[in-house]
Amino acid sequence: MKDDNKSEIRQHFLMAVCGGFFGGYAIFGRMAVFGSAQTANLIELVGDVLGHNLTDALLRIGALAIYIGAMVLFAALRRKTALNLKYLVILFEAAAVAVLGFFPENMNPILAVYPIFFAMSFQWCVFKGADGYACSTIFSTNNVKQTVLSFSDYFMAKEETEEERGEYLRKGKFFGTTLLCFHTGVAIAFLGLRFLGLRAVWLCLILILAELYMIEEQRAAQREAQLCG
Repeated sequence: MKDDNKSEIRQHFLMAVCGGFFGGYAIFGRMAVFGSAQTANLIELVGDVLGHNLTDALLRIGALAIYIGAMVLFAALRRKTALNLKYLVILFEAAAVAVLGFFPENMNPILAVYPIFFAMSFQWCVFKGADGYACSTIFSTNNVKQTVLSFSDYFMAKEETEEERGEYLRKGKFFGTTLLCFHTGVAIAFLGLRFLGLRAVWLCLILILAELYMIEEQRAAQREAQLCG
């Protein structure tokens, strides 16, 4: 069980690298369109509607529909099948890479990140945390908050027990490491785009294959434990 938890944590951190890569690729490669979340998309949607930019408004509605669609698909599969949905994350992200790898440079930037909207939404549903913590692997706002608050509590809570302070420290390290992994992915995307252009998206296949290896390794360990049990 302990080894299984360690494997989940490693998978979580690697998926944060993938999330950072896709986010960085979208922002640096497609005119600052963030394909991992909906906050900016919905803000821009309001601006497009009020500014009578019908084309971009429709494209942003499409992005929202794709993001929601991935969540609905996750909900249906979780209830109706016994599939290990981690494998579908790998499949969808590999497919996203394949599609993005052939998109032309001059296409509409919103349309160009549609595959990222879908893949990141599904990833967020499946890889939603580890080690008892709910923690996003596709964006960072709450992770920054949890890191700062946890370390603040650790250093300020002098009157609390060592066990309580230790939990603050453990939580801060977990969220802080997730942030580090996410922004490592961002850095890989930035450097890849600088030297390879939009073809840099193919670099993400290395991360995806590494994640697949971790999942398979965990499944093999679980099967062995069941046989021994």
